[in-house]
Amino acid sequence: MVEMFAIHIATDYILDHELYELIVSDSRSALMTVEYLSDEGELIWNIKKELKGREDIKLMRVKAHRSETGNEQAYMLAKDAANKETIDAQFIY
Repeated sequence: MVEMFAIHIATDYILDHELYELIVSDSRSALMTVEYLSDEGELIWNIKKELKGREDIKLMRVKAHRSETGNEQAYMLAKDAANKETIDAQFIY
C-alpha cells in the first residue's frame, strides 16, 4: 500500500506542476496494479483516473537494491520515515 501511496503522490505532483515525467518504482505489484488490474480501491482508482490518457507520464520498474541512485535515496527516506515518532500521512480505508 505504501508503494501505491508513493505513486499517487508522484502523480499528483506531476499533474500539479504540469510536468512530463517518468515514475520509477521497484514494486512490480504496484506498477502492475496501476497498469493492468481492475482494482476497486479508491487510491488505485484515483491513480488510474489521473493517468488515463496521459501518454506523457510513464511508469517504469527498476530492480531493487541495484545501486540505482534514486532508488537508494528512496530507501533512505523510507527508513528515516519509519523511524519517526509521528506520521506524516494518514491512510483511510
